[in-house]
Amino acid sequence: RAVSVPVLCASGLSSVTVPMAIAAGAAGVGVGSAINQLDSEVAMVAAVRSLVESLEGVKGEGLFA
Repeated sequence: RAVSVPVLCASGLSSVTVPMAIAAGAAGVGVGSAINQLDSEVAMVAAVRSLVESLEGVKGEGLFA
């Protein structure tokens, strides 16, 4: 909120910290390493779904506006 350029958060993110980052003003999050370290596609889909569901109720722009 303090700068006019979009700010992304991309380190150590989880279903707890992703909504916190968006609520604090991040324009988006990068979760590549959190997803890529998983062993199967099923686990990857479950992790992404968990992150998306954790954003329910977080007011922001874009996907959840």
